[in-house]
Amino acid sequence: MLSWIYPTICELCHESAEQSLCPDCLAGLERVPRPICLYCGAILSGTPAGTESCPACARQPRPFELARSALRGNECNMQLIYKLKYHRANYLAAALAPALAELWHHTPELNSDFATAALVPVPTTLAHEQLRGYNQAAELTHALGKLLKRPVIHALQRRDTDYGSQTRLSATQRRQNAYHAFHPLPAYVKGHRTLPERLVLVDDVYTTGSTARACSHALLQLPGVKQVAVITLVRAEMRS
Repeated sequence: MLSWIYPTICELCHESAEQSLCPDCLAGLERVPRPICLYCGAILSGTPAGTESCPACARQPRPFELARSALRGNECNMQLIYKLKYHRANYLAAALAPALAELWHHTPELNSDFATAALVPVPTTLAHEQLRGYNQAAELTHALGKLLKRPVIHALQRRDTDYGSQTRLSATQRRQNAYHAFHPLPAYVKGHRTLPERLVLVDDVYTTGSTARACSHALLQLPGVKQVAVITLVRAEMRS
């Protein structure tokens, strides 16, 4: 009765659908094009044939094994992220999670090296979670965990810093902010709880990689953790 009175409408085509994105609109979202950096997943369009890493990864290795993103950061995809993040549209997490599952199934390393890995959402601050009513990265992670039948472990916390949100920061500010913001939960530091050897960090957007690096570094300090991979819904354009 409720479905008949309040039918679910696709966010893009505004037609009736089972979820907030119909299958056609979900399939039509622009994926990250190839070639990409085999390490961080950066788009390598316009680079010489055979290039395997982006300039940033060539200069400095990153603590995670690999990072991959499902969707390109075009206007449509970023608007969906904006709704999910700031307009209380947490229902979009379940609608967008299949794009992450598709990415997982098409990434050989995730299907082999990380076949038994647990999922870890990037945390948000308590103030942001109270303001929004949820953590969008956690919503995506739990929706993906259901699709992949993988456990979700909340192993990290985020503390307030002088910079605040990452959204409007420069690349340098993002690195400084992330370095001080992300920490493992005390229960894992003290060994009261254990983690599997391989973890996959999940977030909504990959921009400069500062969050991914900081969270991966924090996880790798914990007993038993040997490898971390990163998957995000959108690969945003990198800011200078």
